[in-house]
Amino acid sequence: MVLITSILLSGCMGRRYLKGDDKLLVKQNLEGARKLNKEEIESLYVNEPNDKILFLPWSPYVDLYQLGKKAYDSTKYADRKSKYREKYNKKINQAINKQKEKKEKKFREKLANKLDKQNRNIKEGNQAMRLGEKLAIYDDRKEIETTEKIKRYMHSKGYFNAEVTYSTEETFKLVTSTYTIQRNEPYIIDSLFFLVPDSAVSQVLQESLEESLIHKGNNYDQSIFTKERDRINELMLNNGYYNFNRRYVHYKIDTSSLGDKRVIVGLTIDNPPQSDKHKVFKIDSVIFTTDADITGLSTGRLSKSHKGVSYTFYKKRYNEKILDWRLFLYPDSTYSRLNTIETQKQLSNLDIFKFININYDTVGGQFIANVFTSPLKKYQTSTEAGLNVSEGLPGPFVNASIKNRNIFKGLEIAELSGRVGFEGLTGATETGSPYSSLDYGANLSLTFPQFVMPLGNKLKSKLGHYNPKTKLAVGLNFNSRPEYQRNNLTANWAYSWQNFEKRRSYVLNVAEINLINSDLQPDYEEFLIEQEAKGNNLIRSFDPSFVSSSWFSATYNINEYGNSKTASAYFRYRVETGGNLIQSLGSFGQDNDIAFFKFTKVNLDFRRTTPVNSKITMAYRINAGVAVPYGDNNTLPYEKFYFAGGSNSIRAWEPRRLGPGSYLPVDSTGTYNNNIEQPGEVLLEASVEFRHKLFGPIHGALFLDAGNVWTIREDPTRPGSQFEFKSFLHEIALGGGYGLRVDFSFLILRLDAAWKLSEPGRVSTVDTYNRKPFELPDYSNYKRLVWNLGIGYPF
Repeated sequence: MVLITSILLSGCMGRRYLKGDDKLLVKQNLEGARKLNKEEIESLYVNEPNDKILFLPWSPYVDLYQLGKKAYDSTKYADRKSKYREKYNKKINQAINKQKEKKEKKFREKLANKLDKQNRNIKEGNQAMRLGEKLAIYDDRKEIETTEKIKRYMHSKGYFNAEVTYSTEETFKLVTSTYTIQRNEPYIIDSLFFLVPDSAVSQVLQESLEESLIHKGNNYDQSIFTKERDRINELMLNNGYYNFNRRYVHYKIDTSSLGDKRVIVGLTIDNPPQSDKHKVFKIDSVIFTTDADITGLSTGRLSKSHKGVSYTFYKKRYNEKILDWRLFLYPDSTYSRLNTIETQKQLSNLDIFKFININYDTVGGQFIANVFTSPLKKYQTSTEAGLNVSEGLPGPFVNASIKNRNIFKGLEIAELSGRVGFEGLTGATETGSPYSSLDYGANLSLTFPQFVMPLGNKLKSKLGHYNPKTKLAVGLNFNSRPEYQRNNLTANWAYSWQNFEKRRSYVLNVAEINLINSDLQPDYEEFLIEQEAKGNNLIRSFDPSFVSSSWFSATYNINEYGNSKTASAYFRYRVETGGNLIQSLGSFGQDNDIAFFKFTKVNLDFRRTTPVNSKITMAYRINAGVAVPYGDNNTLPYEKFYFAGGSNSIRAWEPRRLGPGSYLPVDSTGTYNNNIEQPGEVLLEASVEFRHKLFGPIHGALFLDAGNVWTIREDPTRPGSQFEFKSFLHEIALGGGYGLRVDFSFLILRLDAAWKLSEPGRVSTVDTYNRKPFELPDYSNYKRLVWNLGIGYPF
């Protein structure tokens, strides 16, 4: 039986396509690499097995290639080339005779495209062959070439005496290759000396030795020498050496003088040809052209000077003082490549210029910095349509906006935007109504390219490195759901800035004001009144409301979160306090017809991805938060509550239906009824995903989610909902499952199947239920499997 199974599986990997004595390479092993970079070594393999679906011995691309090969006929494509030549040459000649140059050009381009396509078919095969893979035929010569490449790689890492061998195992013409590395002792850097004839360059180099990548006692490593050469090149370019080049940096490696595998490294920085030193460049003048796209006018540009910088233009459009806050090049300053790039970046961040080009003119013995910019369109409209997913099913949306750039001549941007969108949320009182949420609204914002506050020009210039912005916004938004309609008039005043070097961004929202009015449907209002009679004051969240708050948010993007090469992370925290402005409202703040809310809210969100290899990535997330209401209402505005469950949360529970705590929504008839959304003030979520590539754009993920929401205070209508340190660990919901993702590079479609593994709910309004761990309840309407459709990764 085992023999038959092996033969059948080998056929799935392409064995049936072999001819004669050919053998199929199906697997490659690497032994002895230990702490070396295995992926770097594996990239040296000259021959590689065909791609297989993870966990399955099937190579679908081989089948696709063979399918295309059966239908391939090179003579068919050669005949097509002849027919196309005959057809289009006739049309070209007719166009020439009628002196129609545009038509002639058009026909020549069409003919060239047709011929290119057929030449590609002849050279690379038909579409199926190009999408598929040729059989990975085992070849001894390629194995020898691979071992030589690995050996050279080992030498580059300091293992000059390393030995690399290979061995093979064959079963039914299926070959597994094993490459064995015998590393032996590495060569160690014993000493480092410098040969730098230019004393000024030598001093700059010595002052930066703490940043050097070459250290005594480390293994010899050619890649480190290359990186150190690049570091020195950047160091010199940032210290005035405009003409410096990495080719001036050389290494002298001595592996024999000291013996015992100790290496002497000599670092040499040559002088330029026919010169005894490197020249330090200082900027003589800076010319900033604000309309470089305009050429050919008979009149010359006007000029205005500010802080020694000459601004030239045909028509004055911008405030030079504000431009100066994003400019880091000045007369008499030492040339710095870093300042040049920083100026380009910060000018680009203004969203005012279409392109920014900076070059240096050394003609005539002067060193002149030229900044050329071309403005974007003053008015820009955009329309965007797509699918929105937050907690439920995808819903369509349309956004439209119009921008007015430089509206007050100070590089401000005014933007008017509108949005209409449906979202597949289940209703607050039912779970079977997709596309139940309609959102629409309009917003007007004004963004200033600096902090609007009384700061000196010197400080504002320093802050220019952090892309500072002030945003004022007002908006009117409507949200329509089966249970209620909610209208929100909002106003914001926020500061934002970024630290690009450390990949950090910050937002300080000084004031966020919302005037909210809700219209409840009679059945939902009746339900809330019943809850209030039992001690739950959620209905206060739907009173006509004045919600004011201030918040601060910081986001850390560590090593470009989500990249497929190296481990990366994302961390965001947000601290919000509500009700700050109530005391300043006077009698309005005491209006009994309007609800006022006071609260403090904190949210922490940490995510991490760790690539195991090119096909497998581990992903993790921890999301926690707490919101504490206080004051007369003793509750939160509905939008400020935490919820758990849904496609980006605990996926084994319907959106917003998990918890709170050990509360279980079972009625007196023994029916599980989770029609009601379950808001809470404490949130704890954790997820882990084993993401892996299956084939082509298809990816899979095994996942495990855990978490819940709780209330701060006891809720008589939801017994067991209050957070308590002694019991919260026993109230953690656990769900797991498997998902498929289709990666179109610009869009990721996701389908996750999630099973409940541990139900925290054990207390209802009618009874207490005792169950063993991981024993799920068996109530009517209780779903153990939940399907989630989403766009993008869940985290």
